[in-house]
Amino acid sequence: MSGKRALVRATAGMALVTVASRLCGLLRDKVLAAVLGPSGIGDAYTVGFRAPNLFRQLFAEGALQATFVPTLASLQREEKHREAARFVGAMLSTLLLLLAVVVAAGMLGAEPFAAALAPAYRETPEKFALTVHFTRSFFPYLAFASLAAFLQGVLNVRGRFLLAAGTPIAFSLVLSAAVLFAHWRKLPLPPWVVAGVLVGGFLQFLVLWVHCLRLGLPVFPAKGAFTDPHVRQVLRKAVPLLFSAGIYPLTVFLSTNFASRAGEGAVFCLYVASRLTEIVYGVVVVQLFTALLPTLAASRDRGETLGFALRFQSLVVFPSMFFLLALPRPVVGLLFGGGRFAPWAVELAAAMLVFLALGMPALALSKLAAGSFYAHHETRQPVLAAVLSLASFALFGVALLPVLQGPGVALALAGSQYVGALWLWWQLKRRGWLEDGQLLQRVSRHALAAAGMAAVLSGLARAVPVPPVTSWVTGAFVGFCGVFGLGVYVALLWLFRAPEIGEVRQALRRGGR
Repeated sequence: MSGKRALVRATAGMALVTVASRLCGLLRDKVLAAVLGPSGIGDAYTVGFRAPNLFRQLFAEGALQATFVPTLASLQREEKHREAARFVGAMLSTLLLLLAVVVAAGMLGAEPFAAALAPAYRETPEKFALTVHFTRSFFPYLAFASLAAFLQGVLNVRGRFLLAAGTPIAFSLVLSAAVLFAHWRKLPLPPWVVAGVLVGGFLQFLVLWVHCLRLGLPVFPAKGAFTDPHVRQVLRKAVPLLFSAGIYPLTVFLSTNFASRAGEGAVFCLYVASRLTEIVYGVVVVQLFTALLPTLAASRDRGETLGFALRFQSLVVFPSMFFLLALPRPVVGLLFGGGRFAPWAVELAAAMLVFLALGMPALALSKLAAGSFYAHHETRQPVLAAVLSLASFALFGVALLPVLQGPGVALALAGSQYVGALWLWWQLKRRGWLEDGQLLQRVSRHALAAAGMAAVLSGLARAVPVPPVTSWVTGAFVGFCGVFGLGVYVALLWLFRAPEIGEVRQALRRGGR
C-alpha cells in the first residue's frame, strides 16, 4: 500500500499550488472575455499570444528542459558543485544567445506567423493588422518565460517546487490588472494588453531569479556558451527531442488554424472551452503523472501501481467530464458570460466544451500510459501515439470543419486523443505491464455512477434555467449542482460497491500517522 499512499499524497500536495494558479488563470480569462470579447480584439490576442507560446512549449519547456535538468541533477548528485555552477552559467549564456535569435526572427516574421496561424483573418484587414501587432509585440515574452523555465529547472534540482509552480499567478494578476485599468479609464486596450503580457512575463522571471539569489544560487551568464562540454551534451540530446516535443505545438497550431476558419470568435471560444477541461487535467492528471513516474520506477509491482493510478484517475476524471456534459452552458456562463462575452459566445463555447469534455478520459489515459513507458526507459511508443494523434486530428479537422464549424474542431481534437490513447493501451496490454484483471470493470463503475449523476443534473438544468452570465444566481446553481452531484456520485459508487474511495481514504489516513 506504500506506493499507493505516496501517489495520493504527492498528487494532493502539488495540486494545491496548481489550484491557486488555475484559479488566477480563470480570473485572467474572465477579464479578457468580458473586456476584450470573443471576436475582434479577443481573437487577435489569442492568435498573437499563440506564436511565442508555441516556441516556449517547444524550446524552453520541451527538449531543452528535458535534457538540462537531468544533466544538472547528475552533477549535483556527484557533489560537483563548482562544475555545476559553471554549467549553469554557460547554459544561461547559451540560452540567452538562442533566445535573442528566435525573438528577433519572431518579431521580424510576425506577419507570416500570423498568416500561418490564422489565414482566414486576412479577409478582415483591421483584425489581421491587430493580430500581427500582437504577435510582434508578444514575442519578447518568449524570452522571459524561457528564462523562468530555466530557473525553475535549477530550483527543482534543489528540491524547490512550490514557488516555481506558483509564478504563473503573477502573470495572471498583472495582465488582469492592466486590462481592467485600461477599461476603467477608457484607454486604448491593445497597448495595455501588450504591457500586461510583457510585465507579467518579466515578473515570472524576476521572482524566480531573486529566489535563486536568496538560496545562494547566483545564476548569471558565464563563459562557455556552446563550448562547455555539458552544454554540448545538452544540445546534442535536445536536437532529437525537438521532434517529439514539437508534436503538441503542432496540434495547437492546427487547432488555431482550423478555428480561425470557423467564423468570428471561434478561436477565443475554443481557448475558453479548452481552459475548462485543462483545470481537471492540470490539477489531477499532470500531478498524478508527476507522482507516478518515480513511484513506478521504484515499485516492484509496476502493473499494480499503474492499475491503481488509472482507477484513482478515473474516479475524478469521469465525474468531471459528465458534470461538464450535463451543465456546459451554466458553467461557461458563470465563468465567462457577461460584458462583451455575449450569449452567442456562451452557446458556441458550451458546444465546444461538450466535445472537448468527451476527450478527457483519453487524454488522461495517454498521460499515465506515457508515464509507464518512461518508467521503463522506452520513449518510442509515446512519440508514435502522439504522431498518430496529430495525423488523425488533421484528418478529422478537415472532415468536420465544413460540417460543424467551431464545434467540429473540438470534436476532431477529442477523436484524435482517443486514437493515441487506444494505441498506448494496446501497447501496455501487449507487453503485460497492466496486471489488473478487474480494471475495466472497476472503471466502468465510475463511468456509470458519473453518467447517473449527469442524468440527474441535466434534469435540474432543464427545470431551473439560469442566465448565461456571471451572477450570484448562476453561481449558486452551479455550486449546488456540484455539491449535490458529488453526493449522487458517491452514493452510486457505494451502490455499485466501488472500492476506490475506501482505498484512497485508507491511504491518506495511514499517511497522516
